[in-house]
Amino acid sequence: DVSASLSKKYPELYREGIRNVFFKWRVVVTWACFSVYQSLVFYHFVIASSASGKNSSGRMLGQWDISTMAFTCVVITVNLRLLMICNSITRWHYISVGGSILAWFIFIFVYSVLRENVFFVIYVLMSTFYFYLTVLLVPIVALFGDFIYQGIQRWFFPYDYQIAQEIHRHELEDNTSAGLLDVGSQLTPQEEMSYAIAQLPREISRHTGFAFESPGYESFFASELGIHSPQKPWDVARRASMKSKSKMPKRN
Repeated sequence: DVSASLSKKYPELYREGIRNVFFKWRVVVTWACFSVYQSLVFYHFVIASSASGKNSSGRMLGQWDISTMAFTCVVITVNLRLLMICNSITRWHYISVGGSILAWFIFIFVYSVLRENVFFVIYVLMSTFYFYLTVLLVPIVALFGDFIYQGIQRWFFPYDYQIAQEIHRHELEDNTSAGLLDVGSQLTPQEEMSYAIAQLPREISRHTGFAFESPGYESFFASELGIHSPQKPWDVARRASMKSKSKMPKRN
């Protein structure tokens, strides 16, 4: 989760992959321990809420109610956990996580109407206070351990890429334009022209690989037959830069 320029600047970042740092047994055991902890949170919280929970009719919550509540907690917790392990979060991460949770609710709403044995389970659950309390508390308690572990690991035992992130987190995301300004102030007018032409977009010719071919899409053989393709603005500028310059007379 670092830029290509930082990867070139800090070759030490590649050592973690060579040493298999992210897939050691210590990492696997840590994930397994947290999964057991989260499973216990799911079970005990849902059972505790269903023991005293009642629907709008005053009846105790049944098997379908408890199972649906538990699976809803699992869907929300898993998606939030995936969001926690992302170092660079974009809008597509929010869309995928929110869309996954929303897709589950849409499915259970439709399934509760179509299947008679489910008996509108999601509608019964959403009419109770226990459902909202459980859905809110379970993800927080289940992910609290992961949150503390990630904070301690990043503060006291950071990886190399995390150190690079902290060093450059206040820098501009796009250093290219700043670099161009810095370089441009140190060049002569002719060098600035050559540098600007080098930054023009490059397109691969369709006729490369043969003799007497010209840059861009212009073909020597096609032009001999009277077939000319429109020139690109960047190609015109490049051609102009390739013209021979008039030689200055030598002074004796």
